[in-house]
Amino acid sequence: MTLSITKLTPHVGAEIAGVDASREPDGATAKAIVDAWLEHGVIVMRGQDLTDDQQAAFAGLFGTLTERSRPVEKRNEGNRGEPDAYAGYTMLVTNIRKDGKPIGSLPDGDMMFHADLVYREIPSRATILYGIETPKAGGDTLFASLTAAYEALDDETKALVDGKYAKQGYHYGITHREDNEPLQSYVHPLVQVIPETGKKALFASRLMTMSIEGMDEAESDALLARLFDHIEDPRFIYAHKWRPGDLLVWDNRTTVHGRTDFDPKERRLLRRFATTGARPIPA
Repeated sequence: MTLSITKLTPHVGAEIAGVDASREPDGATAKAIVDAWLEHGVIVMRGQDLTDDQQAAFAGLFGTLTERSRPVEKRNEGNRGEPDAYAGYTMLVTNIRKDGKPIGSLPDGDMMFHADLVYREIPSRATILYGIETPKAGGDTLFASLTAAYEALDDETKALVDGKYAKQGYHYGITHREDNEPLQSYVHPLVQVIPETGKKALFASRLMTMSIEGMDEAESDALLARLFDHIEDPRFIYAHKWRPGDLLVWDNRTTVHGRTDFDPKERRLLRRFATTGARPIPA
């Protein structure tokens, strides 16, 4: 089958057909996949059948694997008995519980828009998420384009945000913003330049961007609220409705993602890898 790429929305997301992610791609195919990811921010491949090892190998197209950020009690659900070679790198996003305790992370409910590991000095570059069990309805992943959102700003707002820095923070395991001091945080540019494309992207999310450096609290809160609403404008968003066998890869530099609510009585099991990025380049 020949690789084909279909845009999912005008600003973010593309579906790639004709790729078996369980097999190592040739050089031309690998380049086409990565180029599509850079251009569209999110790539979707349906009908995949992947072990841990195969998903990890595919994730390697997008950089060096990052060790997971939080402990997991039991990690081999959906692993079909393969050796746990990637135990330090895999994270399960699931509501499945054993003895009343989640076997993975971020189990229930909706989740505010965010990007992965932005509260560290070196944020994540790519996230590679594979659907194993999905609810009949809900639990959708929403993606918003940070490049399209930046490009749509008026010149006055661009001048206001270019060159600014913002504190990114997170309380582990939460899905909605908390106002108290985060457990881990780092200051990054509010607008970054993507080195592969030269495009500018807002680097902000409702869940994790706490404040803008050099502004008083009221001024910072007002500007961030305006930016969050702008980023989450429906014209910049792709909503992914999961099926088992879906494989998604997104760029944490050019997109933010959130989750819709779902019936907690239905099982949801996704397997996640992430790759290491670099210090964001300020605009």
